[in-house]
Amino acid sequence: MKILFLGSSHNLNPWYSDVIDKAAGRWTIELFDRGGNVESQFQGVEVVVDQGGIQGTRTLIDVAAAHGVKLWQVLGTGLDHTDVAYILGKGIPLANTPGPFSAIALAEHAIFLMLLFAKQYGASQSSIRNRILLEPMNEELAGKTLGLLGFGASGRELARRAKVLGLRIVAMDVAPIPEAVLEEYGIAMFGGPEQLDAVLSQSDYLSLHMPLTSKTRHMISHAALAKMKANAVLINVARGEIVDEAALLQALNSGRLRGAGIDVFSKEPVDPQHPLLQLPNVIATPHVAGVTFGTSRRRAAAVVENLERIANRLPPLYQVTTVE
Repeated sequence: MKILFLGSSHNLNPWYSDVIDKAAGRWTIELFDRGGNVESQFQGVEVVVDQGGIQGTRTLIDVAAAHGVKLWQVLGTGLDHTDVAYILGKGIPLANTPGPFSAIALAEHAIFLMLLFAKQYGASQSSIRNRILLEPMNEELAGKTLGLLGFGASGRELARRAKVLGLRIVAMDVAPIPEAVLEEYGIAMFGGPEQLDAVLSQSDYLSLHMPLTSKTRHMISHAALAKMKANAVLINVARGEIVDEAALLQALNSGRLRGAGIDVFSKEPVDPQHPLLQLPNVIATPHVAGVTFGTSRRRAAAVVENLERIANRLPPLYQVTTVE
């Protein structure tokens, strides 16, 4: 079986090398050469692996369909940059590597951002520069309320860690969650979309863990931010467009919100002159929450599992069948 890997030009590894290592020489996995002949490279290809889901142009999808590709495998979770409708319209089965494979990394990054605010990192650096001891006064996460919008894989991994740290946890999700699961993760309050206002109003830290869809775009709006505590911190390790950035900027500038820890922006790479990046109460990272060696290894294992299934003429796991 021949596999074609559509890789990124600037962060190819370890994503590509981990797939190669996990495959252990069982199949031919070729790295797509954008300067080479497209038709010849797709000759005999049964699976396309699309790093991040952002590498496949419609031209490449057309060629893949013409050559009878049996699976378009996205090496990543989010599909907001993948031409899902076009791939499915061409009759090519589509799969991704969903939330559980990056959940640990996202949860740890959310804790990292929360701790930077709780321990007054910015003010501490000012004290270091000015030779000031014993300032600023810090907070503890213990006893604070963490709100989770989305209680899928990464939300649960964050809840698992937050429970140990002594936070009270409230959560919202569109899917019902069994009571036993809520008890396992120490959820004090849970509900569907009707509980959004309750989660917003109770949270000292509000962390986003839902996919970007037509229903979640700008879910964190002027109205939502107005319901949050003035000393609350927003954490976003999900997708930038879930947040109305203009509304967030206004809330942060006016003191309506204490701060924001942001790993994702609506347009990426984010402009260094973006107004949010100029604020002292914003801590930003460059979409690296899920970028860990562990995530790469777990996603590679998921991809290779699907390669084995295609080789054995079985349907792929994690198949995407609709456009959200």
